[in-house]
Amino acid sequence: MLIDRLKSAIPIIIVIALCFFLPFEYGRLLFLPVATLMLFLACHETFDLLNPPHKKALEIVAVVYGLATFLLPRLFMFLSKLHWDKTFDASAPLTETPWQIINTIGSSLTALNQISIGLVVLAAFCICFKDAPTKENVNGTLAAIGATVFIPWSLMFIPKIFYFFSRPQMDMRPILFFMILVTKIADTGAFAAGSWTAKRAGGNHKLIPLVSPKKSWEGLIGGTVASVVTGLICYFCWPASVSINGVKLFGISEVIIIGILASVIGLLGDLAESALKRAAGAKDSGHLPGIGGILDTLDSLIFVSPLFYAYLSIVLDKYAAQIMKFNQ
Repeated sequence: MLIDRLKSAIPIIIVIALCFFLPFEYGRLLFLPVATLMLFLACHETFDLLNPPHKKALEIVAVVYGLATFLLPRLFMFLSKLHWDKTFDASAPLTETPWQIINTIGSSLTALNQISIGLVVLAAFCICFKDAPTKENVNGTLAAIGATVFIPWSLMFIPKIFYFFSRPQMDMRPILFFMILVTKIADTGAFAAGSWTAKRAGGNHKLIPLVSPKKSWEGLIGGTVASVVTGLICYFCWPASVSINGVKLFGISEVIIIGILASVIGLLGDLAESALKRAAGAKDSGHLPGIGGILDTLDSLIFVSPLFYAYLSIVLDKYAAQIMKFNQ
């Protein structure tokens, strides 16, 4: 079992580590196909579990939507490149602050995102219209729309953080790695604490046995402690994981709060994916030896990613002047 797990996990860990620790441009180049493949596999596994009518067509809609939420903003930024370059030219007079430009572009990107969500709903129902409007057909379409928000919308915040800035001195990869690390270490800590306490006389205290029989309160506590300790180690030993362009974004108290929330919210993502599997009568989301599926690997990041992105946006706005100091 352990050998199978290592055979599946080690190649994935190596490829992901290369995305984060290769030189800036090479890491960015590698991450895009890796994120696309992860998105495709996660959507494929989700729609296999749901098994709605016209599964393949709806799965394609979900993958296209996920890519669009990430690629359309990049295309928009590329088309705005001339204005962008002028804004960040230290020798040119600035009529607006760099962050005002970013906020203006952000409003346009929000509009693009709303349009793309509307198109997903429209496309799903157009596929539904191919058959008679039976209860199964309509419910399957609604489930597919929900799955499209549940997986592509939420997970694509990971590449959005990865590509937040395009300059090496504003490399977001350490901060994203920090988010992933404290979330996944919580999984490991919860598994270790839950497994150890389950061997005691009387076992441990189950969290939600109807959804996930092995999850326990002791596991949640162990995962939270592991997440907080990992966050503090990063804070003291790897300052780049909580900083951007030399500006520290998170203090000790924020790191502790992030560790606690990453553990709890990550658990909720895990439970949501467990509910999908239990409803489908499946043990794992996929067929990777030892680790199940890609969705089993990403489940704890489903809810953490958009919330961390939102918090990060607020913090970056707060420290905008210091972060942009290289333009002065």
